[in-house]
Amino acid sequence: MRRLAAGFLGALLAGCGFHLRTAREFALPGSLSVLQVRMPSSGLKYPGLVLAVRQALEERGVQIVGHRKAPAVVLAGEVLNPVVVTINNNGGASAYLLDYAVTFSLVGPRGRVLMAPRTVRVQREYNFNVQNVPAMAREQTYLERRMRAAAARQIVWALASYKGPPKGPPAGPAAPKAAPAATGQAHAPKA
Repeated sequence: MRRLAAGFLGALLAGCGFHLRTAREFALPGSLSVLQVRMPSSGLKYPGLVLAVRQALEERGVQIVGHRKAPAVVLAGEVLNPVVVTINNNGGASAYLLDYAVTFSLVGPRGRVLMAPRTVRVQREYNFNVQNVPAMAREQTYLERRMRAAAARQIVWALASYKGPPKGPPAGPAAPKAAPAATGQAHAPKA
């Protein structure tokens, strides 16, 4: 009976156009087969976010290089903001919403912005138990690592939508519009 129900549900979903995403749908364009990953704001050579993005890109077959001749995924920064969502009877926090945001862009070898800065966001709930602070700290570290990996996958998905640099010469400042031709005399206000 369950197989019949599962088959019916599958046929119904396929009939409405629903289908699971495949690896091919998230394939990066050939122009992004070799990339750099940089995080200029970090003093560390390989902070956790850079490692997570590098790993996510390598899983998609991207070769990560250190030279400046390849386009770069520039990680402008990461922000982790814990927001209290539940307070216990003693007035202390008992649950948090961890809000993790990463801003990134894609920059060409000569510094041309290929993909404007975008922000990806991941949120997770986190219950806090004051009776077991060491375990709670380990759980928060684990959640942060998982959120970083999820944000890295979102960055790769966004890069999969890259269609290439805009065609034609780079856009310069817009030329000023010519003033409309005068069609008559200006009227001075009467005193």
